[in-house]
Amino acid sequence: MKKRIPYGIGDFETIAKEKYYYVDKTKTIQELEKHRYPFFIRPRRFGKSLFISTLEHYYDIEKKDAFDELFKGLWIHENPTEEKNAYLVLRLDFSGIETDKGKEALFNSFLWKVKMKAKDFVNRYKPYYSQGSTNIIEKAENPSSIIDTLCTLIKEKQIYLLIDEYDNFANDLIGANEDNLYYEILSKTGFVRTFYEAIKSGAQEGAISRIFLTGVSPIMLDDLTSGFNIASNITLDKEFNDSLGFTQSETEAIMDYYNIAGEEKRTKAMEDMKNYYNGYLFNDESTVRLYNPDMVFHFMRYFQNGEYPKEIIDMNVRSDYGKLNRLVAEDKRYTQKQSGKVKKVLNERASRIEQILQEEQINTRIVQMFPLERIGYKESFISLMYYMGLLTIKEKDIDEVVLTIPNLVVKKLFYEYIRERYEDTFDDYMITTAIKDRLRTMVKTGEASPFIQYTYNQVIQYITNRDLIKLEEKHLKMILMSFLSITQAYIPYSELEMNKGYSDIVLVPDTRYNIKNSQIWELKYVKETEDPQEKIKEAKKQIKRYEQDPKFQRLAAGTTVYKHIILAYKDRVEILEQ
Repeated sequence: MKKRIPYGIGDFETIAKEKYYYVDKTKTIQELEKHRYPFFIRPRRFGKSLFISTLEHYYDIEKKDAFDELFKGLWIHENPTEEKNAYLVLRLDFSGIETDKGKEALFNSFLWKVKMKAKDFVNRYKPYYSQGSTNIIEKAENPSSIIDTLCTLIKEKQIYLLIDEYDNFANDLIGANEDNLYYEILSKTGFVRTFYEAIKSGAQEGAISRIFLTGVSPIMLDDLTSGFNIASNITLDKEFNDSLGFTQSETEAIMDYYNIAGEEKRTKAMEDMKNYYNGYLFNDESTVRLYNPDMVFHFMRYFQNGEYPKEIIDMNVRSDYGKLNRLVAEDKRYTQKQSGKVKKVLNERASRIEQILQEEQINTRIVQMFPLERIGYKESFISLMYYMGLLTIKEKDIDEVVLTIPNLVVKKLFYEYIRERYEDTFDDYMITTAIKDRLRTMVKTGEASPFIQYTYNQVIQYITNRDLIKLEEKHLKMILMSFLSITQAYIPYSELEMNKGYSDIVLVPDTRYNIKNSQIWELKYVKETEDPQEKIKEAKKQIKRYEQDPKFQRLAAGTTVYKHIILAYKDRVEILEQ
Protein backbone atom coordinates (compact mmCIF):
# COMPACT_ATOMS: atom_id res chain seq x y z
CA MET A 1 0.00 0.00 0.00
CA LYS A 2 1.29 3.44 -0.96
CA LYS A 3 2.24 5.93 1.71
CA ARG A 4 -0.26 8.69 2.23
CA ILE A 5 0.36 12.19 0.89
CA PRO A 6 1.18 14.52 3.81
CA TYR A 7 -0.68 17.55 2.50
CA GLY A 8 -1.07 20.09 5.31
CA ILE A 9 0.54 17.85 7.97
CA GLY A 10 3.27 19.54 9.98
CA ASP A 11 3.84 16.96 12.71
CA PHE A 12 6.88 14.73 12.14
CA GLU A 13 5.73 11.96 14.50
CA THR A 14 2.40 11.64 12.69
CA ILE A 15 4.20 11.35 9.35
CA ALA A 16 6.65 8.76 10.68
CA LYS A 17 4.18 6.57 12.55
CA GLU A 18 1.20 6.77 10.20
CA LYS A 19 3.21 6.08 7.05
CA TYR A 20 3.06 9.37 5.20
CA TYR A 21 5.50 10.23 2.45
CA TYR A 22 8.47 12.18 3.83
CA VAL A 23 11.10 14.03 1.81
CA ASP A 24 14.29 13.58 3.81
CA LYS A 25 15.75 16.95 4.81
CA THR A 26 17.49 15.68 7.94
CA LYS A 27 20.99 16.25 6.56
CA THR A 28 20.39 19.92 7.35
CA ILE A 29 20.46 19.09 11.08
CA GLN A 30 24.20 18.47 10.98
CA GLU A 31 24.85 21.79 9.25
CA LEU A 32 22.47 23.61 11.55
CA GLU A 33 24.47 22.64 14.63
CA LYS A 34 27.28 24.90 13.47
CA HIS A 35 25.06 27.83 14.47
CA ARG A 36 23.99 28.46 18.08
CA TYR A 37 21.04 30.82 17.50
CA PRO A 38 20.11 30.68 13.80
CA PHE A 39 17.27 32.65 12.21
CA PHE A 40 15.76 31.23 9.01
CA ILE A 41 13.27 32.86 6.61
CA ARG A 42 11.28 31.04 3.96
CA PRO A 43 7.95 31.76 2.22
CA ARG A 44 4.72 30.45 3.65
CA ARG A 45 3.75 26.86 2.85
CA PHE A 46 7.39 25.93 2.40
CA GLY A 47 7.74 23.26 5.10
CA LYS A 48 9.01 25.35 8.03
CA SER A 49 6.62 23.88 10.59
CA LEU A 50 7.41 20.30 9.61
CA PHE A 51 11.13 21.01 9.85
CA ILE A 52 10.64 22.57 13.29
CA SER A 53 8.74 19.42 14.31
CA THR A 54 11.56 17.24 12.97
CA LEU A 55 14.07 19.14 15.11
CA GLU A 56 11.75 18.84 18.10
CA HIS A 57 11.67 15.04 17.89
CA TYR A 58 15.36 14.70 17.08
CA TYR A 59 16.62 16.70 20.07
CA ASP A 60 13.97 15.80 22.69
CA ILE A 61 15.59 13.81 25.50
CA GLU A 62 12.25 12.10 26.17
CA LYS A 63 12.19 10.77 22.58
CA LYS A 64 15.47 8.90 22.97
CA ASP A 65 13.86 5.45 23.03
CA ALA A 66 11.76 6.29 19.96
CA PHE A 67 14.70 7.48 17.82
CA ASP A 68 14.95 4.32 15.73
CA GLU A 69 11.20 4.12 15.17
CA LEU A 70 10.95 7.77 14.10
CA PHE A 71 14.13 8.23 12.09
CA LYS A 72 14.96 4.82 10.63
CA GLY A 73 15.66 5.13 6.91
CA LEU A 74 16.52 8.83 7.10
CA TRP A 75 19.97 10.34 6.60
CA ILE A 76 20.31 11.52 10.18
CA HIS A 77 19.61 8.01 11.53
CA GLU A 78 22.79 6.75 9.91
CA ASN A 79 24.70 9.96 10.68
CA PRO A 80 23.52 11.13 14.12
CA THR A 81 25.16 14.07 15.85
CA GLU A 82 26.46 14.08 19.41
CA GLU A 83 23.56 16.31 20.48
CA LYS A 84 20.86 13.83 19.46
CA ASN A 85 18.16 13.58 22.17
CA ALA A 86 20.17 15.85 24.43
CA TYR A 87 17.79 18.72 25.24
CA LEU A 88 14.57 19.75 26.86
CA VAL A 89 12.75 21.10 23.81
CA LEU A 90 10.39 24.06 24.13
CA ARG A 91 8.47 24.73 20.94
CA LEU A 92 6.51 27.95 20.53
CA ASP A 93 4.24 28.81 17.58
CA PHE A 94 3.01 32.38 17.21
CA SER A 95 0.46 31.81 14.48
CA GLY A 96 -3.14 32.39 15.54
CA ILE A 97 -2.44 35.29 17.91
CA GLU A 98 -5.42 37.68 18.16
CA THR A 99 -4.48 40.93 16.46
CA ASP A 100 -7.83 42.49 15.59
CA LYS A 101 -9.22 43.28 19.03
CA GLY A 102 -6.73 45.74 20.46
CA LYS A 103 -3.63 45.66 22.64
CA GLU A 104 -5.15 43.88 25.64
CA ALA A 105 -6.52 41.00 23.55
CA LEU A 106 -3.20 40.72 21.75
CA PHE A 107 -1.30 40.61 25.04
CA ASN A 108 -3.64 38.02 26.57
CA SER A 109 -3.49 35.83 23.49
CA PHE A 110 0.31 35.97 23.42
CA LEU A 111 0.54 35.30 27.18
CA TRP A 112 -1.86 32.36 26.93
CA LYS A 113 0.15 30.78 24.10
CA VAL A 114 3.42 31.04 26.01
CA LYS A 115 1.86 29.94 29.30
CA MET A 116 0.18 26.83 27.88
CA LYS A 117 3.37 25.72 26.11
CA ALA A 118 5.48 26.41 29.22
CA LYS A 119 3.15 24.41 31.50
CA ASP A 120 3.17 21.50 29.07
CA PHE A 121 6.96 21.78 28.89
CA VAL A 122 7.41 21.58 32.68
CA ASN A 123 4.96 18.68 32.96
CA ARG A 124 6.83 16.71 30.29
CA TYR A 125 10.17 17.33 31.97
CA LYS A 126 9.20 17.02 35.64
CA PRO A 127 12.50 15.42 36.75
CA TYR A 128 14.34 18.54 35.65
CA TYR A 129 12.14 21.06 37.47
CA SER A 130 11.34 21.83 41.07
CA GLN A 131 7.95 20.89 42.48
CA GLY A 132 5.52 23.76 42.12
CA SER A 133 7.07 25.16 38.93
CA THR A 134 3.77 24.77 37.08
CA ASN A 135 1.99 26.90 39.68
CA ILE A 136 4.58 29.65 39.33
CA ILE A 137 4.06 29.68 35.57
CA GLU A 138 0.28 29.71 35.97
CA LYS A 139 0.52 32.85 38.13
CA ALA A 140 2.87 34.65 35.74
CA GLU A 141 1.51 37.99 34.58
CA ASN A 142 3.68 38.49 31.53
CA PRO A 143 5.48 36.30 28.94
CA SER A 144 8.98 37.39 29.94
CA SER A 145 8.55 36.16 33.53
CA ILE A 146 7.55 32.74 32.17
CA ILE A 147 10.84 32.50 30.29
CA ASP A 148 12.70 33.69 33.40
CA THR A 149 10.98 30.97 35.43
CA LEU A 150 11.84 28.22 32.95
CA CYS A 151 15.48 29.33 32.90
CA THR A 152 15.84 29.87 36.65
CA LEU A 153 14.26 26.66 37.91
CA ILE A 154 15.80 24.24 35.41
CA LYS A 155 18.16 21.58 36.85
CA GLU A 156 21.07 19.94 35.01
CA LYS A 157 19.85 19.88 31.39
CA GLN A 158 19.56 22.78 28.94
CA ILE A 159 16.73 24.05 26.75
CA TYR A 160 16.52 23.98 22.96
CA LEU A 161 14.03 26.74 22.08
CA LEU A 162 12.17 26.43 18.76
CA ILE A 163 10.04 29.38 17.62
CA ASP A 164 7.83 28.88 14.58
CA GLU A 165 6.11 31.81 12.83
CA TYR A 166 7.93 34.28 15.07
CA ASP A 167 6.57 37.22 13.05
CA ASN A 168 3.06 36.02 12.20
CA PHE A 169 1.20 38.39 14.52
CA ALA A 170 3.50 41.28 13.60
CA ASN A 171 2.73 40.81 9.90
CA ASP A 172 -0.99 40.83 10.71
CA LEU A 173 -0.60 44.14 12.55
CA ILE A 174 1.32 45.67 9.66
CA GLY A 175 -1.29 44.46 7.20
CA ALA A 176 -4.09 45.95 9.29
CA ASN A 177 -2.38 49.37 9.42
CA GLU A 178 -1.76 48.94 13.15
CA ASP A 179 1.72 50.45 13.09
CA ASN A 180 1.29 52.25 16.41
CA LEU A 181 0.42 49.03 18.20
CA TYR A 182 3.26 47.24 16.43
CA TYR A 183 5.77 49.81 17.65
CA GLU A 184 4.26 49.83 21.14
CA ILE A 185 4.67 46.09 21.74
CA LEU A 186 8.25 46.25 20.41
CA SER A 187 9.21 49.38 22.35
CA LYS A 188 11.72 49.27 25.20
CA THR A 189 8.99 48.32 27.67
CA GLY A 190 6.74 46.46 25.22
CA PHE A 191 5.87 42.87 26.14
CA VAL A 192 7.26 41.36 22.93
CA ARG A 193 10.56 43.19 23.38
CA THR A 194 10.90 42.13 27.03
CA PHE A 195 9.94 38.55 26.07
CA TYR A 196 12.85 38.30 23.64
CA GLU A 197 15.15 40.05 26.11
CA ALA A 198 14.33 37.28 28.60
CA ILE A 199 15.21 34.67 25.97
CA LYS A 200 18.49 36.46 25.26
CA SER A 201 19.27 36.56 28.97
CA GLY A 202 18.46 32.84 29.34
CA ALA A 203 20.83 32.07 26.48
CA GLN A 204 23.64 34.17 27.89
CA GLU A 205 23.25 32.53 31.30
CA GLY A 206 23.40 29.06 29.77
CA ALA A 207 19.90 27.77 30.52
CA ILE A 208 18.91 28.06 26.86
CA SER A 209 21.60 26.29 24.87
CA ARG A 210 20.16 26.57 21.36
CA ILE A 211 17.51 28.65 19.60
CA PHE A 212 16.02 28.25 16.14
CA LEU A 213 13.56 30.83 14.77
CA THR A 214 11.57 30.77 11.53
CA GLY A 215 9.42 33.39 9.87
CA VAL A 216 8.64 35.02 6.53
CA SER A 217 10.37 38.40 6.92
CA PRO A 218 13.21 40.00 8.90
CA ILE A 219 11.24 43.13 9.81
CA MET A 220 10.35 42.30 13.41
CA LEU A 221 13.79 40.90 14.19
CA ASP A 222 15.31 44.18 13.03
CA ASP A 223 12.86 46.24 15.09
CA LEU A 224 13.75 44.23 18.19
CA THR A 225 17.28 45.74 17.84
CA SER A 226 19.33 45.08 20.99
CA GLY A 227 16.44 43.18 22.53
CA PHE A 228 17.47 40.10 20.57
CA ASN A 229 20.75 40.76 18.78
CA ILE A 230 22.20 37.27 19.21
CA ALA A 231 20.55 35.60 16.20
CA SER A 232 22.57 34.70 13.12
CA ASN A 233 20.65 35.02 9.86
CA ILE A 234 21.32 31.89 7.78
CA THR A 235 18.54 32.60 5.28
CA LEU A 236 20.81 33.34 2.32
CA ASP A 237 23.60 30.88 3.14
CA LYS A 238 24.39 28.48 0.30
CA GLU A 239 24.41 25.37 2.50
CA PHE A 240 20.79 26.02 3.47
CA ASN A 241 19.45 26.81 -0.01
CA ASP A 242 17.61 23.48 -0.37
CA SER A 243 17.00 22.79 3.33
CA LEU A 244 13.30 23.39 2.65
CA GLY A 245 11.47 23.05 -0.64
CA PHE A 246 11.80 20.13 -3.06
CA THR A 247 14.61 19.75 -5.58
CA GLN A 248 13.97 18.50 -9.11
CA SER A 249 15.11 14.98 -8.22
CA GLU A 250 13.01 14.93 -5.04
CA THR A 251 9.93 16.03 -6.97
CA GLU A 252 10.52 13.46 -9.69
CA ALA A 253 10.86 10.79 -7.00
CA ILE A 254 7.43 11.78 -5.65
CA MET A 255 5.98 11.64 -9.14
CA ASP A 256 7.52 8.21 -9.79
CA TYR A 257 6.30 6.86 -6.45
CA TYR A 258 2.66 7.80 -7.05
CA ASN A 259 2.49 7.73 -10.83
CA ILE A 260 -0.15 5.44 -12.31
CA ALA A 261 -0.74 7.40 -15.50
CA GLY A 262 1.96 6.12 -17.82
CA GLU A 263 5.19 7.68 -19.04
CA GLU A 264 3.70 10.16 -21.52
CA LYS A 265 1.26 11.64 -19.04
CA ARG A 266 3.91 11.60 -16.31
CA THR A 267 6.31 13.60 -18.52
CA LYS A 268 3.64 16.19 -19.31
CA ALA A 269 2.58 16.47 -15.66
CA MET A 270 6.21 16.90 -14.57
CA GLU A 271 6.67 19.68 -17.10
CA ASP A 272 3.49 21.42 -15.95
CA MET A 273 4.51 21.16 -12.30
CA LYS A 274 7.87 22.69 -13.14
CA ASN A 275 6.23 25.64 -14.87
CA TYR A 276 3.69 26.18 -12.11
CA TYR A 277 5.56 25.38 -8.90
CA ASN A 278 9.34 25.43 -9.46
CA GLY A 279 11.87 28.25 -9.67
CA TYR A 280 12.75 29.31 -6.11
CA LEU A 281 16.42 30.05 -5.39
CA PHE A 282 17.70 31.35 -2.06
CA ASN A 283 21.40 31.80 -2.72
CA ASP A 284 22.96 33.58 -5.68
CA GLU A 285 25.78 31.03 -5.99
CA SER A 286 23.55 27.97 -5.87
CA THR A 287 22.13 26.28 -8.97
CA VAL A 288 19.52 24.15 -7.17
CA ARG A 289 16.06 25.56 -7.82
CA LEU A 290 13.19 24.44 -5.66
CA TYR A 291 9.51 23.53 -5.80
CA ASN A 292 7.01 24.80 -3.26
CA PRO A 293 6.23 21.65 -1.19
CA ASP A 294 2.62 22.56 -0.46
CA MET A 295 1.93 23.11 -4.17
CA VAL A 296 3.53 19.78 -5.11
CA PHE A 297 1.47 17.78 -2.62
CA HIS A 298 -1.67 19.70 -3.59
CA PHE A 299 -1.06 18.55 -7.17
CA MET A 300 -0.19 14.97 -6.19
CA ARG A 301 -3.38 14.55 -4.13
CA TYR A 302 -5.19 14.47 -7.45
CA PHE A 303 -2.55 13.14 -9.82
CA GLN A 304 -2.11 9.95 -7.78
CA ASN A 305 -5.50 9.11 -9.31
CA GLY A 306 -4.38 10.18 -12.78
CA GLU A 307 -6.12 13.58 -12.66
CA TYR A 308 -5.09 17.21 -12.45
CA PRO A 309 -6.51 19.36 -9.65
CA LYS A 310 -9.34 21.63 -10.75
CA GLU A 311 -7.46 24.56 -9.24
CA ILE A 312 -3.74 24.63 -10.03
CA ILE A 313 -3.32 27.24 -7.30
CA ASP A 314 -4.10 25.75 -3.91
CA MET A 315 -6.50 28.07 -2.07
CA ASN A 316 -4.25 28.05 1.01
CA VAL A 317 -1.31 29.17 -1.10
CA ARG A 318 -3.44 31.82 -2.77
CA SER A 319 -4.39 33.19 0.62
CA ASP A 320 -0.84 33.21 1.97
CA TYR A 321 0.91 34.44 -1.17
CA GLY A 322 -1.77 36.92 -2.16
CA LYS A 323 -0.34 39.73 -0.06
CA LEU A 324 0.22 42.14 -2.93
CA ASN A 325 -2.93 44.13 -2.28
CA ARG A 326 -1.97 44.55 1.35
CA LEU A 327 1.59 45.62 0.58
CA VAL A 328 0.58 48.18 -2.00
CA ALA A 329 -2.28 49.43 0.18
CA GLU A 330 0.46 50.91 2.37
CA ASP A 331 0.72 53.68 -0.24
CA LYS A 332 -2.79 54.90 0.48
CA ARG A 333 -2.24 54.97 4.22
CA TYR A 334 0.98 56.93 4.12
CA THR A 335 -0.10 59.39 1.45
CA GLN A 336 -3.01 60.41 3.63
CA LYS A 337 -0.69 61.23 6.53
CA GLN A 338 2.53 62.40 4.91
CA SER A 339 3.72 64.45 2.01
CA GLY A 340 6.87 65.32 0.13
CA LYS A 341 9.68 62.85 -0.35
CA VAL A 342 8.24 60.00 1.73
CA LYS A 343 4.97 60.19 -0.17
CA LYS A 344 6.83 59.93 -3.46
CA VAL A 345 8.90 56.96 -2.31
CA LEU A 346 5.93 54.97 -1.07
CA ASN A 347 3.83 55.71 -4.12
CA GLU A 348 6.42 53.96 -6.26
CA ARG A 349 5.49 50.53 -4.90
CA ALA A 350 2.64 49.82 -7.29
CA SER A 351 4.70 51.00 -10.24
CA ARG A 352 7.52 48.66 -9.21
CA ILE A 353 5.15 45.71 -9.42
CA GLU A 354 4.15 46.85 -12.88
CA GLN A 355 7.83 47.21 -13.79
CA ILE A 356 8.50 43.64 -12.73
CA LEU A 357 5.64 42.36 -14.89
CA GLN A 358 6.68 44.49 -17.86
CA GLU A 359 10.38 43.72 -17.75
CA GLU A 360 10.13 40.24 -16.20
CA GLN A 361 12.91 41.10 -13.74
CA ILE A 362 14.41 43.74 -11.48
CA ASN A 363 17.92 44.42 -10.19
CA THR A 364 18.50 44.96 -6.49
CA ARG A 365 20.56 44.09 -3.45
CA ILE A 366 18.77 41.74 -1.07
CA VAL A 367 18.56 43.50 2.27
CA GLN A 368 19.04 41.00 5.08
CA MET A 369 17.53 43.20 7.80
CA PHE A 370 15.34 46.30 7.69
CA PRO A 371 12.82 47.93 10.05
CA LEU A 372 9.18 48.61 9.30
CA GLU A 373 9.84 52.30 8.71
CA ARG A 374 11.92 51.43 5.64
CA ILE A 375 9.41 49.06 4.06
CA GLY A 376 8.59 51.61 1.36
CA TYR A 377 12.14 52.02 0.12
CA LYS A 378 13.04 50.19 -3.06
CA GLU A 379 15.57 47.65 -1.80
CA SER A 380 13.58 46.87 1.34
CA PHE A 381 10.26 46.53 -0.50
CA ILE A 382 11.72 44.32 -3.24
CA SER A 383 13.59 42.27 -0.64
CA LEU A 384 10.35 41.72 1.27
CA MET A 385 8.71 40.40 -1.89
CA TYR A 386 11.70 38.08 -2.29
CA TYR A 387 11.39 36.74 1.26
CA MET A 388 7.66 36.17 0.75
CA GLY A 389 8.35 34.06 -2.34
CA LEU A 390 6.84 36.54 -4.79
CA LEU A 391 10.26 37.04 -6.38
CA THR A 392 13.32 34.83 -6.59
CA ILE A 393 16.92 35.01 -7.74
CA LYS A 394 17.44 34.70 -11.46
CA GLU A 395 21.17 35.35 -11.51
CA LYS A 396 23.97 37.28 -9.89
CA ASP A 397 24.88 40.66 -11.38
CA ILE A 398 28.20 41.94 -9.94
CA ASP A 399 27.25 43.22 -6.46
CA GLU A 400 23.50 42.86 -7.03
CA VAL A 401 21.11 40.11 -8.03
CA VAL A 402 18.51 39.95 -10.77
CA LEU A 403 15.18 38.95 -9.29
CA THR A 404 12.32 37.49 -11.29
CA ILE A 405 8.92 35.90 -10.70
CA PRO A 406 9.58 32.25 -9.78
CA ASN A 407 6.76 30.46 -11.60
CA LEU A 408 3.37 30.67 -13.29
CA VAL A 409 1.41 30.41 -10.04
CA VAL A 410 3.02 33.54 -8.60
CA LYS A 411 2.88 35.33 -11.95
CA LYS A 412 -0.85 34.66 -12.10
CA LEU A 413 -1.24 36.20 -8.64
CA PHE A 414 0.63 39.28 -9.85
CA TYR A 415 -1.59 39.66 -12.90
CA GLU A 416 -4.72 39.16 -10.83
CA TYR A 417 -3.59 42.05 -8.66
CA ILE A 418 -3.03 44.28 -11.71
CA ARG A 419 -6.41 43.28 -13.13
CA GLU A 420 -8.13 44.25 -9.88
CA ARG A 421 -6.47 47.67 -10.06
CA TYR A 422 -7.86 48.16 -13.56
CA GLU A 423 -11.29 46.93 -12.51
CA ASP A 424 -11.36 49.46 -9.67
CA THR A 425 -11.38 52.20 -12.30
CA PHE A 426 -14.38 50.80 -14.21
CA ASP A 427 -17.59 52.75 -13.77
CA ASP A 428 -19.63 49.63 -14.46
CA TYR A 429 -18.84 46.25 -12.96
CA MET A 430 -20.43 44.67 -16.04
CA ILE A 431 -17.37 45.66 -18.06
CA THR A 432 -15.44 42.78 -16.50
CA THR A 433 -18.33 40.44 -17.32
CA ALA A 434 -18.24 41.59 -20.94
CA ILE A 435 -14.47 41.00 -21.09
CA LYS A 436 -14.94 37.55 -19.62
CA ASP A 437 -17.61 36.67 -22.19
CA ARG A 438 -15.29 37.62 -25.05
CA LEU A 439 -12.47 35.65 -23.46
CA ARG A 440 -14.66 32.53 -23.22
CA THR A 441 -15.54 32.92 -26.89
CA MET A 442 -11.85 33.07 -27.72
CA VAL A 443 -11.20 29.90 -25.69
CA LYS A 444 -13.93 28.05 -27.59
CA THR A 445 -13.31 29.36 -31.11
CA GLY A 446 -9.77 30.73 -31.18
CA GLU A 447 -11.08 34.12 -32.33
CA ALA A 448 -9.10 36.67 -30.31
CA SER A 449 -9.97 40.01 -31.91
CA PRO A 450 -13.14 40.82 -29.91
CA PHE A 451 -11.40 40.12 -26.59
CA ILE A 452 -8.28 42.12 -27.47
CA GLN A 453 -10.19 45.06 -28.94
CA TYR A 454 -12.73 45.39 -26.15
CA THR A 455 -10.26 44.91 -23.30
CA TYR A 456 -7.82 47.45 -24.71
CA ASN A 457 -10.53 50.05 -25.31
CA GLN A 458 -11.96 49.68 -21.80
CA VAL A 459 -8.62 49.94 -20.01
CA ILE A 460 -6.86 52.49 -22.16
CA GLN A 461 -9.43 55.21 -21.54
CA TYR A 462 -8.47 55.23 -17.86
CA ILE A 463 -4.76 55.71 -18.56
CA THR A 464 -3.77 59.38 -18.37
CA ASN A 465 -2.39 61.26 -21.36
CA ARG A 466 0.98 61.33 -19.60
CA ASP A 467 0.99 57.54 -19.41
CA LEU A 468 -0.05 57.30 -23.04
CA ILE A 469 3.01 59.24 -24.05
CA LYS A 470 5.10 56.45 -22.51
CA LEU A 471 2.93 53.60 -23.82
CA GLU A 472 4.95 50.74 -25.27
CA GLU A 473 4.49 47.07 -26.13
CA LYS A 474 5.19 46.11 -22.51
CA HIS A 475 2.23 48.18 -21.25
CA LEU A 476 -0.11 46.61 -23.80
CA LYS A 477 1.17 43.17 -22.83
CA MET A 478 0.47 43.86 -19.15
CA ILE A 479 -3.11 44.91 -19.92
CA LEU A 480 -3.82 41.77 -21.93
CA MET A 481 -2.03 39.37 -19.59
CA SER A 482 -3.85 40.74 -16.55
CA PHE A 483 -7.25 39.94 -18.07
CA LEU A 484 -6.08 36.63 -19.50
CA SER A 485 -5.60 35.63 -15.86
CA ILE A 486 -9.40 35.32 -15.62
CA THR A 487 -9.35 31.97 -17.40
CA GLN A 488 -7.63 28.71 -16.49
CA ALA A 489 -8.13 27.29 -19.97
CA TYR A 490 -4.78 28.56 -21.25
CA ILE A 491 -1.29 28.40 -19.85
CA PRO A 492 -0.10 31.95 -20.61
CA TYR A 493 3.55 32.56 -21.42
CA SER A 494 5.14 35.97 -21.61
CA GLU A 495 8.65 36.31 -23.00
CA LEU A 496 8.86 32.58 -23.74
CA GLU A 497 12.23 31.84 -25.37
CA MET A 498 11.65 30.34 -28.82
CA ASN A 499 14.16 30.01 -31.67
CA LYS A 500 16.60 32.53 -30.17
CA GLY A 501 13.86 35.07 -29.61
CA TYR A 502 11.31 35.97 -26.93
CA SER A 503 7.64 35.92 -27.84
CA ASP A 504 5.32 38.59 -26.45
CA ILE A 505 2.37 36.35 -25.56
CA VAL A 506 1.90 32.65 -26.20
CA LEU A 507 -1.22 30.79 -25.04
CA VAL A 508 -1.34 26.99 -25.02
CA PRO A 509 -4.17 24.83 -23.67
CA ASP A 510 -4.13 23.70 -20.07
CA THR A 511 -4.05 19.90 -19.96
CA ARG A 512 -7.16 19.81 -17.79
CA TYR A 513 -9.41 21.20 -20.52
CA ASN A 514 -10.25 20.04 -24.01
CA ILE A 515 -9.18 23.25 -25.74
CA LYS A 516 -8.39 22.97 -29.45
CA ASN A 517 -6.57 26.24 -30.13
CA SER A 518 -3.27 27.88 -29.26
CA GLN A 519 -2.28 31.51 -29.73
CA ILE A 520 0.82 33.50 -30.71
CA TRP A 521 0.46 37.25 -30.26
CA GLU A 522 3.13 39.68 -31.36
CA LEU A 523 2.60 43.18 -29.98
CA LYS A 524 3.81 46.36 -31.60
CA TYR A 525 3.26 49.93 -30.45
CA VAL A 526 3.24 52.38 -33.36
CA LYS A 527 4.27 55.95 -32.71
CA GLU A 528 2.90 58.77 -34.85
CA THR A 529 6.24 59.09 -36.66
CA GLU A 530 6.61 55.39 -37.41
CA ASP A 531 5.55 53.33 -40.43
CA PRO A 532 3.22 50.53 -39.31
CA GLN A 533 4.21 48.42 -42.32
CA GLU A 534 7.74 48.08 -41.00
CA LYS A 535 6.34 46.93 -37.67
CA ILE A 536 4.06 44.42 -39.41
CA LYS A 537 6.95 43.06 -41.49
CA GLU A 538 9.06 42.55 -38.39
CA ALA A 539 6.20 40.88 -36.49
CA LYS A 540 5.54 38.42 -39.34
CA LYS A 541 9.15 37.26 -39.28
CA GLN A 542 9.01 36.81 -35.53
CA ILE A 543 5.79 34.80 -35.59
CA LYS A 544 7.11 32.53 -38.34
CA ARG A 545 10.22 31.84 -36.29
CA TYR A 546 8.25 31.17 -33.12
CA GLU A 547 5.76 28.74 -34.63
CA GLN A 548 8.63 26.63 -35.97
CA ASP A 549 10.17 26.27 -32.53
CA PRO A 550 10.11 22.61 -31.31
CA LYS A 551 9.13 23.67 -27.80
CA PHE A 552 6.08 25.54 -29.05
CA GLN A 553 5.12 22.72 -31.41
CA ARG A 554 5.20 20.31 -28.50
CA LEU A 555 3.13 22.60 -26.25
CA ALA A 556 0.60 23.31 -29.00
CA ALA A 557 0.38 19.75 -30.35
CA GLY A 558 -3.09 18.77 -31.51
CA THR A 559 -4.39 22.36 -31.66
CA THR A 560 -5.07 24.95 -34.34
CA VAL A 561 -2.59 27.80 -33.96
CA TYR A 562 -4.03 31.32 -34.24
CA LYS A 563 -1.45 34.05 -34.92
CA HIS A 564 -2.12 37.73 -34.41
CA ILE A 565 -0.17 40.92 -34.87
CA ILE A 566 -1.52 43.52 -32.48
CA LEU A 567 -0.78 47.12 -33.41
CA ALA A 568 -1.40 49.62 -30.64
CA TYR A 569 -1.66 53.32 -31.38
CA LYS A 570 -2.11 56.17 -28.96
CA ASP A 571 -5.90 55.97 -29.20
CA ARG A 572 -6.74 52.61 -30.79
CA VAL A 573 -5.65 49.06 -31.43
CA GLU A 574 -5.64 47.03 -34.66
CA ILE A 575 -5.51 43.24 -34.85
CA LEU A 576 -4.11 41.53 -37.92
CA GLU A 577 -4.67 37.78 -38.25
CA GLN A 578 -1.89 35.73 -39.81
